[in-house]
Amino acid sequence: MNIKEIKNPKFLKKYNNKKLEHLSKDIRKFILENVSKTGGHLSSNLGIVDLTIAIHKVFDSPKDKIIFDVGHQCYTHKILTGRANKFETLRQYKGISGFQSLKESIHDPYEAGHSSTSLSAALGMAISRDMDKKDNHIIAVIGDGSIGNGIAYEALNHIGDINTRLIIILNDNEMSINKNVGALHNTLDKIRSDKFYKNIKKNTKKTLFKIPFGKYLSNFLDTIKMSFKKIYLKEGFIFEELGIKYYGPIHGHDFKEMINYLKIAKKEKKPVLLHVITEKGKGYKFSEEDKDGNWHGVSPFDIETGKPLKHKNDLISWSEVISNHLYEFAKEDKDLIIITPAMTNGSKLNKFKNIYPKQFIDVGIAEEHALILANALALSGKKPFISIYSTFLQRGYDQILHDIARMNSNVIIGIDRAGISPADGISHQGIYDIAMMMSIPNMIIMQPKDSIESQKMLYTALNTDGPCAIRYSKESLEYKSEENKKIEIGSWQVIDKGKDAVIISYGDFLNNALKIKNELKKENINIEVINARFLKPIDEKMWNNIIKRNIPIFVYEESTKIGSLGSYLSLRITNQELKNKIYVFAIEDKFVQHGSKNELLKELNLDTEYIKNKIKSILKG
Repeated sequence: MNIKEIKNPKFLKKYNNKKLEHLSKDIRKFILENVSKTGGHLSSNLGIVDLTIAIHKVFDSPKDKIIFDVGHQCYTHKILTGRANKFETLRQYKGISGFQSLKESIHDPYEAGHSSTSLSAALGMAISRDMDKKDNHIIAVIGDGSIGNGIAYEALNHIGDINTRLIIILNDNEMSINKNVGALHNTLDKIRSDKFYKNIKKNTKKTLFKIPFGKYLSNFLDTIKMSFKKIYLKEGFIFEELGIKYYGPIHGHDFKEMINYLKIAKKEKKPVLLHVITEKGKGYKFSEEDKDGNWHGVSPFDIETGKPLKHKNDLISWSEVISNHLYEFAKEDKDLIIITPAMTNGSKLNKFKNIYPKQFIDVGIAEEHALILANALALSGKKPFISIYSTFLQRGYDQILHDIARMNSNVIIGIDRAGISPADGISHQGIYDIAMMMSIPNMIIMQPKDSIESQKMLYTALNTDGPCAIRYSKESLEYKSEENKKIEIGSWQVIDKGKDAVIISYGDFLNNALKIKNELKKENINIEVINARFLKPIDEKMWNNIIKRNIPIFVYEESTKIGSLGSYLSLRITNQELKNKIYVFAIEDKFVQHGSKNELLKELNLDTEYIKNKIKSILKG
């Protein structure tokens, strides 16, 4: 069939298993062809094609609510609910989102971007359904990595207590982005590998169906299968003990088996969990063989070779720059410990992990735990560096405030993906961490302009009392290093002098500020460019000198305006009853969608052309 002509999933009701298998192949091919052009989450979507088709065949969306945890693996769901004809716009400016989206379709009952929210959301919808005396089903699809997060544990505990109809589908592919870690993951490993139990179950049914009345005997045995599980799968009873009926393991690429179990779950009157085993990256050689998470999220690539379409140059990501510096520091400092919440590959820490395994800790998808762990390590004399995406750091606000900052521990937080995150969009924008931390006492917040400055900042943080946060973006740059040297805490730099006005910026935007200066110079406007590499504390001496000059001050930053460096400086001028004019160019009070960096900066009035013209109009009155 023509995938782009699918309007809704109703047609699946008429499909037999053979047709479903053909459809599955077509959808995998469609996803592969489109993601190779737009980029996106590939492996997770290829792995869940069959399961998503089976869910939509058995259930009736949008009456039945299907919630995909995180939501980045919902491409097949989007295709089956009539969005295939828009797939060339996936993650593109003004195009469809790479996640479930409330505004996109009535088939998306919830939206996320961070892990482990699906179970709580599903329970909320189930409680509401019961109060309204409706009879629809609520299905939460969650991965084996996400179910290990604290939010999921809290929800499971509550679900077992409420004891209402709710279907949890555990999509178990042994990976989230990198290889999963943790006790629950190890328990699932035991269930997957218990061949003795699976062979007994398979052979017993096979024998029974060959004898008279065997089918009825088989059905009878299903009623006492709990006893078999208790004997052979003791580790799997964490869910049963919580009051959630467990079925599995189930073959996630066998339509007959999946549909049978989904129908059983549909009839249950209490919470049920289906443990479905899938193969991440199924149907594409390169993603099937990937064990390091390289094919989890991809940029456009050549399908035949698997190689990125973008020409590789000598530039590397900020993540890799920071990782390289940490690797060098670890050669001399055995107290340096790197912590990551399941982002080893994303934060380019594989080299560090392989060479210094005893100084590396992956806690799984557990940001809050990672921060408290880092705090305790610091209090015990170690030097923890926690590498965490800005968008995921939001989950650890309480731990930064209540634990790390309050105890004034020397925890270094590497805030990866700070600033605008283009294609992942609204749920992944790294624009809130400054506002989150500016009001926290003891916090030192900095952002480097280049590789050498980041090296100096890391060295400073490793040799400073108290918590330090170092922000860096998703952009690429040249890796350089030199002799280690501390930077004075709070110190700013004058990058280029000027007399007519001052533009204060930091990080990647500093190059934009220099570009604006050079453009204005052509029109005889000479502005000074200052590198505010410390957002907190600020350079009091330089700030006072700027104030004394009584020239216009422009603050230009890739952050929310509320809670930004600019808002803090504006407040100081107001509180001191100063007459200096200050203008803040930052992100207004709105959510930022997906698109290319240039498209989003233009939409937000933060592109260099707009800022140049705005400064010119202000200065020329």
